Amino acid sequence: MNSKTTTSRPFYSMGRSISSQRSGRTAVQDTVSRRSRRASEPPPFEVNLSPFSEEERRLILSVVKRDLELRCMEKQRLKKIRRGLLLEDSKAPLSLPGAARNCTICSSQFLMLINPRVTCDLCKRDVCKRCSKVYSEDLLCSICSRDVFYKAMVCQWFYSNTSKQSSGCASDAIVKSLFRDNLPGLNDLTDEQMYDTITRYLGPNRRTYVNGEFITPEVMQKIQNEQIRLFHKKYKGIKSSALADLLKVRANAQVGDSKINEVEIEATTARFLQQTREALTQLLKMLCITEEKYNVTLDLPRKQPTGSQVLAIVQRQVEHIVGHTIEVRRHHSLPFK
Repeated sequence: MNSKTTTSRPFYSMGRSISSQRSGRTAVQDTVSRRSRRASEPPPFEVNLSPFSEEERRLILSVVKRDLELRCMEKQRLKKIRRGLLLEDSKAPLSLPGAARNCTICSSQFLMLINPRVTCDLCKRDVCKRCSKVYSEDLLCSICSRDVFYKAMVCQWFYSNTSKQSSGCASDAIVKSLFRDNLPGLNDLTDEQMYDTITRYLGPNRRTYVNGEFITPEVMQKIQNEQIRLFHKKYKGIKSSALADLLKVRANAQVGDSKINEVEIEATTARFLQQTREALTQLLKMLCITEEKYNVTLDLPRKQPTGSQVLAIVQRQVEHIVGHTIEVRRHHSLPFK
């Protein structure tokens, strides 16, 4: 008994030492493999802007700003495509292969030889020939083929196999190098937030990002001019209608009562003034919305309030209509007298 016990202990201790050696060897191999992977990864892209002057920095940032503009616009375009794909996918029901009688996309009925049934190799939907496409020797429905095309546009196949450390853009590194001390959480900023940071740094000559579009001051001026043009068109219609009514009253003045004609003239004049007030009020609202939508994103000190700017624009338009200077009364709904 004792001899067996004593002889078994060395084997037990030897097995434990061997297992510990194996675990230690595995840990060393894991450490070496991790270090080799780190060594094979490219270092993070860094840019030092300290040797450049302030003017040179602004020139560099203007190029970076344009890059961010294009990236944001492309991101919005891809989001729009993605929303369309998800909407179309939600409308096409899934079913067992061979069970559907109609195409799950266009709802056309399957007919032998004329409109045969085909099954998508990815989603297994039953679709017709018109809603299918051969892609890389695979038969895909129109939804899956568009999804493959979308993934190719966003380069998902590339970035899924690329480390996050090496997938950054040079423009991000430039912004981080310049604003590292002022913005500690710069790594968490989106492209839109980086764009706003650069535009604030560069000054008032900026472009505003509104609803997926970049709006320059020139574009905002163009929008306001279009609103003014629509007002003049509406005012022209109001004026023509009022003149036509007055001509009718004048034609009936020869055979009618003069008092009735005066009442009709006063009613036509009052209607003309009321419609003109409404058109001016609508113009004021639209100009205020356009101006405020642009100014609210500037984050810059304003020379004058939005209301004063809009009233000045409307005052010039009214002076153009009446042919002389006017006085603006701010406490009335009608901006002229």
